[in-house]
Amino acid sequence: MFKRIHFTFTTTADKALASLDQVVAANPGFGLAIDASGRIKLFRNQGFALLNGFFPVFVGRFGATANGAQLEGGFRFHLLAIGLFAGFVGTSAFSLIDLLRSPPPAADIPVDWKSQRIRFEMQFMLFAMLSAFFAWLAGKPMRDRITAMIAEATRRTATEKSGSG
Repeated sequence: MFKRIHFTFTTTADKALASLDQVVAANPGFGLAIDASGRIKLFRNQGFALLNGFFPVFVGRFGATANGAQLEGGFRFHLLAIGLFAGFVGTSAFSLIDLLRSPPPAADIPVDWKSQRIRFEMQFMLFAMLSAFFAWLAGKPMRDRITAMIAEATRRTATEKSGSG
């Protein structure tokens, strides 16, 4: 998730982007987007975002090198999936903090009520984090497929440059 990946193209960033666009267009179900700051996003483009939000998204940026261009980036979840997990863990964490700061329960509530509730909140946060971890592991085939598409684009630019040179 935090690993940076580098792809070296033997041509300019514009031509590398055009090659990458061709490769993505040839693979149905995938999309390529460029935001205003020049970040490139490769993602699975099928269905509602929450349904495929746990598929990895490659986010990178082109930089110039001496021999062409380099695409540097990494994988992450879709922003809606990140927000969903952050909401679950954040709500549970705030509830846990509130429980720890609250006064002792009234006399008619069981003595171990607070400890049971604290245990529940901690288990819920652990479950949410484990779910994210297993979703990340399940996304490996999709990360491999996106990586292969980028590698194919680098091969195409190398072939075009050697064929025209």
